This record gives sequence, structure tokens and C-alpha cells, in this order.
Amino acid sequence: MLRRSMIGFFCRYHSSVADMDPISLLLRRQSLYKSIRECKQIHANLIVAQAISGIYVTNTMLNLYAKCGDLYSAHFLFDQMPQKNVVTWTSLVSSYVHHGYFGIALQLFKEMRGSNERPNQYTLSVVVRACTHIGFVQLGLQTHGLVVHFGFERDEFAGSSLVDFYFKIVCDTSEVLRLLSKMRVVDGLKPNDFTFTTLLKCCCLLREVEQIHVLALKFGSEVDVVVGSALVDMYGKCGDMYSGQKVLNSMEVKDSFVWSSIISGYARNGSGEEAIILFRDMCRQGLKPDQHALTSALKACSELGDFKAGIQLHSPMIKNGFQSDCFVASVLLTLYADANDIFEAEKLFRRIDDRDIVAWNSMIMGYALMEEESASSCINVFRELCRTTTLKPDGATLIALLKSCQSISDLVAGIQIHTTIIKSRQSSETSIGNAVISMYFKCGAIDDAYKAFDDIVHKDEVSWSSIIGCYQKNGFNVEALRLCKEMLADGIHLTSFSLPSCIVACSELAAIDMGQQFHSFIVKFGFNRDVYVGSSIIDMYAKCGNMGDSEKAFEEQPEPNEVTFNALISGFAQHGKASQAIRLFEKMEKMNLVPNQITFLAVLSACSHAGLIKESLFFFDLMHRKYNIKPDSEHYSCLVDIFGRAGRLDEAYQMIQNDENVSAWRTLLSACRNYGNARVAEQCARKIMEHDANDHASYILLSSLYSGEGKWEEALKLRQMMVDIGVKKTPGSSWLILRDRVHEFLVGDYSHHEIEEILREVNTMNRQVNNMGS
Repeated sequence: MLRRSMIGFFCRYHSSVADMDPISLLLRRQSLYKSIRECKQIHANLIVAQAISGIYVTNTMLNLYAKCGDLYSAHFLFDQMPQKNVVTWTSLVSSYVHHGYFGIALQLFKEMRGSNERPNQYTLSVVVRACTHIGFVQLGLQTHGLVVHFGFERDEFAGSSLVDFYFKIVCDTSEVLRLLSKMRVVDGLKPNDFTFTTLLKCCCLLREVEQIHVLALKFGSEVDVVVGSALVDMYGKCGDMYSGQKVLNSMEVKDSFVWSSIISGYARNGSGEEAIILFRDMCRQGLKPDQHALTSALKACSELGDFKAGIQLHSPMIKNGFQSDCFVASVLLTLYADANDIFEAEKLFRRIDDRDIVAWNSMIMGYALMEEESASSCINVFRELCRTTTLKPDGATLIALLKSCQSISDLVAGIQIHTTIIKSRQSSETSIGNAVISMYFKCGAIDDAYKAFDDIVHKDEVSWSSIIGCYQKNGFNVEALRLCKEMLADGIHLTSFSLPSCIVACSELAAIDMGQQFHSFIVKFGFNRDVYVGSSIIDMYAKCGNMGDSEKAFEEQPEPNEVTFNALISGFAQHGKASQAIRLFEKMEKMNLVPNQITFLAVLSACSHAGLIKESLFFFDLMHRKYNIKPDSEHYSCLVDIFGRAGRLDEAYQMIQNDENVSAWRTLLSACRNYGNARVAEQCARKIMEHDANDHASYILLSSLYSGEGKWEEALKLRQMMVDIGVKKTPGSSWLILRDRVHEFLVGDYSHHEIEEILREVNTMNRQVNNMGS
């Protein structure tokens, strides 16, 4: 009864093929969908209908399970089959090879030989492929003997697999050529598309691809869609897109695979725009894009930052039935996350049928990129992943989790994640350890960052660069340079990642001698071509007071961009050279380089130091009028500074009424002290204290102003308020560098190991100065 109902169901939708076996057609139809759930449903229906006994139907069912990736069910069905033929054995062996289980495949082949079932050319071809993948030379040679024994040496499948085996494993080029020659001369066989595609798979170098291409041209196979597609694919993998495009243009018939190959090639080689154009051409010609074409186009959009174009690809993805495909959906999910559309990313993630670990990691990384509540969101998804029975978190999962901790408020979550990593015994792994360092750095836990660094067994240049940058960016410049010295002693060379942090540390310490040593290293090893290394050298010389060498370092840059221009303009600004800074800005515009926020901050600072009110207003207007750059608090601080220097305090006050950042208010407060304007100063100080009650500068500046005006009672109240709240002034410090060692001195600190000798020398100098004065 059920069998009749199934036949009726099938015939209603496929009446044109009703004369064929409906069960076989139904299995063929179902095999297009590759759904394990549907596969098991049809299997159950066949069992109930008592239609599973026929070997053809059973073989088809076994093949369907294999295509769905359910090898367990396929093998279980295989074990239950009362009859097995060569197709049965070959299907299962081939399935295990296809999914990478080469050892099981070879064991099955051994059992097949023990059952006296004679292998065919397809069986032997698959076995040779398994030997190739796992490097079983002896077994591969024995299988070659079986190919000869059973008379399949002339077969294109078996012969091509052997060519692949000898090329990849035995590395016997002469044997490959002998086999090819024998195929052509002795046996009179012309190389076919399978031969050429197998040879192309053996290629590792562009030269080898070109040789096979010449051979394909000789036999007129270049225009063949299979060979042409393989050539396009290999040229793309070797980075020769010009040759790949020529092959594509020569092909009369182009299938989805060749389009996918050319799109993937352009995307892989950094030509994202061409990849997207070709993807659109493919769709306009009515060809259905496959997984690789879609993912390559999506990756190209992501790398170009063209999120709008990437999101538009969601429509053809749905149209062609890939919305639930884990491979494609994971890439689109990442693109939505990069575009800060976490809502659409979450919706897409929930639609994926069989999520793999890549999809979970993409979703966790998407939440990690959120500006708010990223840590808690990531942890929730991570817990959901841990509740699944089939998947386990991997290193990429843990790194994504760590990336979600972005500030001191996430420190507790970060510690919890680190504890999970320690329990999983992965904290010593280099990539994970590096991510832990970065997490603690962003959360402001410097000591914990160093402990994580110390736990890494094999520290690479990223480990060292991360911890050096961690110390330098938190103001521990002496420690950063000490770590640099330890890194070199450990045999790790300076890189474009570690060099900028070390040079900035020299800048902050005004350690020009050490900075010059780094500069010599940079020139010697060619790092001056790196824009960030070059700009850090320009900045270092400027901060150390040597603008001449700063300009020379700028001229050494082979291709200056906005970063290097910004460094020199900032240097001119620091030294009060406003005219040079403005001229350099004009030169930058003539070179069609687009100035950014930092550029305008530098040129406004230069105008501020020189008291150029008119020029400051011009650049402030130019910033948002021509370049559509919204001014931030630091830009307003520059304007406030220049108006404050000119005594135009009320205008400056009106300018920053809606500014919530304390920087501009602190600048105006300092100007009020210089001009003795207690009225505006009180308003500035109140604004600063509202945002940061522990800001010692506002108390001290206002107290000094009160004292200057003779308002001793008000000044005393402020000092007492500082004591009550616990506000402390950061002690002043100075340092000197002697024989590559930095000696730092704080006000009131007498802990230096040579303090007595230093004080004696200072007293001697004081007496000499006093004697000279008298």
C-alpha cells in the first residue's frame, strides 16, 4: 500500500518519466538534495515498502548516504546487504577516499580482495588515489601490478591515477613520462581530458602548468571545457591571471566550474573588483554559481570593504539554494558581521542546517566585533556550542572569544575565558597565548599579560611584538626596550610589528642614540619601505628635537603617503614651525593624498602654537566642508588653545559648550589661569570635575588661579577637597640614558642604588653655580 502511495506521489510530479522504475528515480531525485534527514526518511519508506532488497536499489541508497556524508549509515547498510557486487564495494571504498578516510578505504579493499570480488578499473583508480594521499609507495606499486594483471593499463581512469601517483609520491618524472609516452605511442591512446586534468593536479610550479598547457594545445584540448577549466584553475593558483584569462577567452563553451575557477583566481590574487565583475557576468549568462564562485565573490567584497555589494549577493545565494549551505553562509555571515549588521548575521546563522565549527566561530567572531556587550554575547554562543554533542571548540573559537574582551570592563569575562583555556591545556600554544596577551593588554592588566607571555612555550615574533607593544602603549617605555633586548638575545629578529613600538619608546624617552641605532638597522634591512616603521622614525627624530634628521627620514621614504606626511607635519607643529607645516599640507594635497583627522589635528596644532587664528579657522572649515571630516574634541582643543592664547576666553567657552570631552575644557582652564579669569575658570573646572572627579590638573590650576588673585580661602578649600577625595598629583619625573641603560628619577624618590653619589655631585654643582654668581 505504501509502495503504491509512493509511486503515486512520484508520478504526480514526474509523469513524463513514469515509464521508468519510480523507486530508482525517486532515489536519484533525492540525491540532489544531500540531506541526511531526507535520506533516512526515504530509506525508512523503502524498508516499509519492502523495496530495499534489490541490489541496484541498495547500491543507490548506499551511494546516497555517501553523498550526504553519512558514512556511518552507509557502512551499516553495507554490512546488512545480503548481496554485494563490485559496484557496492567500489561505492563504499570511493566514499571513504572522498571524505579523507584513506586507511579505512584500503582496509575495505583488502576485504574485497579476500571476498574474491574482482575489482574494476574504477576500484583500482580509487585505491591508487588513496595510496597517493597517504604516501603508501609499496601498496601503490602493488596496485599498479593489479592494474596490469587485470588488463586495465590502457584505461584512462586507472592510467591517469597512476600518473598522478608517480608524479606526487614516487617523484619519478621519468616514470610519469614513460607512462604518458606508452599511452600515446605503444598503446596508441591519445591523452584525454582526464589525463590532462590529472597531470595538472600534479603541478606545483607555474613552469609545470605551462608545459602541460603546451601539450594540451598540441592535442587541441585547450578548448575542451574540462581541460580549459583545470588550466584556468591552476593558473589562478600559481598567480598568473593573465594566462588564465587567455585560456578562458579561448574556450567556446564555459561551464560553471571554469567561471568559478577564474573568479576564485582573481579573488585569491587580490583582484577583488575583477572577481565581482566576472561573477556578475556569469549570472547574466544564466549560469548557476556554485559554492566556490559565491564564496570567492563574497570574500572579494569583504576584502574591498564593499559591504553593499556583498549583501546584494545574498539574493543569488537564496535563489540558487545555498542559504542553508554552511560553506557559503559562513562567509556571508562574516561579511554581515564586518558591516556591523549582527542582527542579519544571527538570522543567517540560525538558518544553517548542519553548522560546522567554522560557522560557529564566524558567529562568535561576529559578536566579538560588536562595540557593546561583545564578551557576554560571545560567551552565550560559546556555551550553546559546548552543549552540542558533535562539535568541540577549537583554537579559532578560543581566539574569537578572547577578541571579544575589549576594555577593562571585560576583564572578569577575559579571566573566565583564560581559565577555560588553561583547563583545556592550550594556554601554552603560541597563537592562543598571543591572543591572551592581546586580551589582557586591551583590558589594562599588564602583569597578567606578561604572565600569559611567560606561559607560552614557543614564543614567536608576534608574542614578543605583542608584549613589547603592551608595555610601550601603557607608558612603560623602559620595560619595552628591555624586552626588546631580551627578544634579540632569544634569537628573534626585529620585524615591522616590533620596530614601531621600540622606536616610539625611544621617542617617549627622548633616547635619540638608541633611536639612531634602530634607524641604522631599518635602513640596512630595508624596513624603511614599511610606512609605519618609516613614520615612527620621522616622529622619533622630531620628538627628540632633531627636525633636520626628521626631514631626511621623510625624504628617504620611497612612496610617502598620508601617514608619513602626518608624522612630519606633527613634527613641525611640535617645534612651532607653522609655515613649514602648512606648506607640507599643501604639498600633500597637490599629490592627491587625502588628509585625515590626524592631518588636520597636526596642522591646527601648528597654527595654534604660532597664534594663527585666521589660518586655524580656515583649516577647521576646510576639514568638514571639503573632506567631510567631523571635528572631534582634540580639534576643538586646538581652536580653544589659539583663542585662549589671544585672550578671547568667552569665544572659546561658547565654542565647546556641547563638548563632553575634558581635553578642550582643560585647555581653556589653563588659558583662564594665564589671564586670571576666575569666572570662566570656575565653569571649566566644574565641567571637568563632573566627568572626572580625580583629575588633579583641574584642582591645581584653579587653586593656582585663586592664589594668584589672593583668594586664599578658596584655594585652601580646593586643596582640602583634593585630600578628602584622595586626589593625588602625579609626581614629576626625569631620566637619563647611560650606556644603553635608562635611569629614571621621580620627585621624592631616593631609591636609586647610587643616590648618595648623585646627591654629592648635585651639591658640588650647586656650590659651583653659587660661587660663580657671587
